[in-house]
Amino acid sequence: MSELRIDRHVPSEPSRQLSEFFLYAQPKPGTAVALAVAEPLPPSQSTNQSNGMDAADPEARLEHYARLQARAISLLEGDHSALLEHTNPDFFALLKETIGYGRTIVQDYRALRAEVGALRTERDGLTVALRHTEALSLTDELTGLPNRRAFVQRLDQELSRTQRTGQPLAMVLLDIDHFKDINDLHGHYVGDMMLRCYAESMVRELRQHDLLARYGGEEFALLLPETLLGDARNAMGKLARRIQHEPLDAGGTFIDLPTFSAGITCLRPGESATTLINRADQSLYLAKRLGRNRIETDEQLPPSSAS
Repeated sequence: MSELRIDRHVPSEPSRQLSEFFLYAQPKPGTAVALAVAEPLPPSQSTNQSNGMDAADPEARLEHYARLQARAISLLEGDHSALLEHTNPDFFALLKETIGYGRTIVQDYRALRAEVGALRTERDGLTVALRHTEALSLTDELTGLPNRRAFVQRLDQELSRTQRTGQPLAMVLLDIDHFKDINDLHGHYVGDMMLRCYAESMVRELRQHDLLARYGGEEFALLLPETLLGDARNAMGKLARRIQHEPLDAGGTFIDLPTFSAGITCLRPGESATTLINRADQSLYLAKRLGRNRIETDEQLPPSSAS
């Protein structure tokens, strides 16, 4: 077979485009296509990298093959009459090989589409699993409430919002009185039921934008946005009355829910989360020291402790 040089034919637009396409597709040495492109195109047209394709990226490869497919179709649907003017048999062999390349491109394109679809499905599954894992890491397994970590995250958000808007923010630390006696007398199973019952009772008393979290053991923490100290105290008093009238059904045996002690504080301008939590904790300790079954605010704290 004699060497075929497209640029030796009549310089028609289809033949010029066909020559560029053969080089762009990077044919194997020794083929009719390779013979047809003895004169290389500029480097910007002869490498995948210059065409913006990352061989390790399936989506980039997909776009690369899509461009090749579109270019092949454009060439094959070009000026038919101009192509027929090339009567050299080697040219038609070259055209046949071009069609074969086009079919390969289409097959690779479809395979890449399937590969990208599978990767997207896998990615979506991993995203769902990650979100589920994150939700579990922020949830108390026993009560289903947010845990301490979730509470601290929400507190940081509320501090930023409150300091921006100037709205009040109340915080409550609540501890079930003599909870160890419940476990010792009725067992840990009943103790766990007691914690869940407490959580359900408190949730029913809260507004949608309030946050109740299990802070640790038999201790709960509440965030009450847009709530003043007196309003928070009234809310805790209402909860205490509800607790008195909701005995726990422990398998047919009704057990009165124990009382609780609570410490309440409100955010002060420029205050940190740590300082706010410490004052709520000191208020709770005061309620316990004064006999439990009490609700105390930081107003009752000594000046050195309340600061």
